[in-house]
Amino acid sequence: DDIVGIDERGMDRTDKAGYQHDFAIQVAEAGIAALAIEPMGFGCRRDPINARQGLSRKACDPAAGGALLVGQTMVGWRVWDVMRTIDYIETRSEIDRNRIGCMGISGGGTVTVFATALEPRLRVALVSGYLNTFRDSVGSLAHCIDNYVPGILNWAEMHDIAGLIAPRPLFVESGERDNIFPIRASIESFNEVRKIYTVFGAPDAVEQEVFPDEHAFWGKRGIPFIARHLKV
Repeated sequence: DDIVGIDERGMDRTDKAGYQHDFAIQVAEAGIAALAIEPMGFGCRRDPINARQGLSRKACDPAAGGALLVGQTMVGWRVWDVMRTIDYIETRSEIDRNRIGCMGISGGGTVTVFATALEPRLRVALVSGYLNTFRDSVGSLAHCIDNYVPGILNWAEMHDIAGLIAPRPLFVESGERDNIFPIRASIESFNEVRKIYTVFGAPDAVEQEVFPDEHAFWGKRGIPFIARHLKV
């Protein structure tokens, strides 16, 4: 698992490998307690039918499609996971319940945007490799269906959802060569989010870093941003 430093055999790794670069470990190294959720569709929570077909199979199949058949979404299920995880965090005496943040890349970025928009107990967010327009990303390129919310474009673009986080601190990072969340649309969406933050009187609470890489976690400015706003 390239979030928490475990390889495919369950052994510890010393290098921060994979496109997620063990960001949970990076957060812990910055002095922040980190809890990594095993998302529905991955690891031990992978659909058994999917798991039998090997790692090359998209992790969201067929569970995300099944969610749509009953009028629900994988995004909703994963946001629910975040909310219930916060319930658990609040039982831990060593954790300050007033300083909880959320971060993720790609599908984790999806969850971070929607969860932070809907869950006021989240005080800060780092969204990596996701903020874009629905039009230019999941509406134009091949994506796993766990990214889709039916009918959402009848009501909102992605920047509208991210704007619900305002005025809480939000850091966005995007790879300039990201092939599934095009950088031009990422910058366009961020500019719209910043307008919303300006309306809330908090233009300095939202930042973006465009970094020289592909679809990957970066964190060079993002993790210090999280630490600063959580007062670590």
